[in-house]
Amino acid sequence: METFRLPLLMRGLLLSATVVVLGCAQNPNATNPYQTAAGQPSWNAAAQAGSPLQSQLQDAQRRLAELDANNRDLHARMAQAQQEAALYRDQLALVQKRLSDTASQLQQAQASQQEIERRAETLQASLQRRGGAMITANNSVRQSLETVNIPGLDVRTEGDVIRIVVPADQLFTPGTASFLPGATVTLDRIAAAISQNYPRQRVAIEAHTDSAATTTGSQAASSHHLAASQAQGVFEQWTRRNRLPPRQLFVVAHGDNHPRVSNATPAGRAENRRLEVVVYPEPFSG
Repeated sequence: METFRLPLLMRGLLLSATVVVLGCAQNPNATNPYQTAAGQPSWNAAAQAGSPLQSQLQDAQRRLAELDANNRDLHARMAQAQQEAALYRDQLALVQKRLSDTASQLQQAQASQQEIERRAETLQASLQRRGGAMITANNSVRQSLETVNIPGLDVRTEGDVIRIVVPADQLFTPGTASFLPGATVTLDRIAAAISQNYPRQRVAIEAHTDSAATTTGSQAASSHHLAASQAQGVFEQWTRRNRLPPRQLFVVAHGDNHPRVSNATPAGRAENRRLEVVVYPEPFSG
């Protein structure tokens, strides 16, 4: 209300001045400068002298009208400002709620990722050689794998292990762990090669993604979640459909930690999206 005190004060002063002027004009005891020597008013003189008074009254009324208009305009602006402030407060509250929800989801995703990484480390630790003993690869087994031909797949020998590389785009719908219609045929051929050539060897199912695996069209919280789901899907396919022993297989979710090439191009990202079947020389028990 402090904003409107000065206009209201001016309005009061103008009203007071108008009352004083009118009162003096109507006071019978006041000396009338417009009377003649005979005591009769000179109406022509009054009319001529009254022109400035009339002008002052009109000017006072005009100023009062302007003050009223300014007062109404200020009230309208204040009301609008209050409405905008309320709207901004509501928007701020909504943004704060969304930030809180996002922070909570991020914490859950990080906790899930840490749990997956912990499980992967446990699996890898269980496969470490005990007592520092070195395991020598079975050369006859390695030789038999080199003769295996799986059309469309990259089969290679790396040190003591055999690695079969399958493009993930041949198995899964991009960004998901859902199998494509032709995935079963490819997985059946790999499972048959394992059964025929490596029936007693430990086999890892290692899933890799590209750096943008979860940015578009993916429901996975992270690349590790996606990779774990894809590797687990292959594990269930081979143990249920192809009857491979569950103890022979284990899964590893690498996510986007080990790209083969740069992720800067679509072709590079496609090459990094892959499933690697790694056959180890040591046998499994059971």
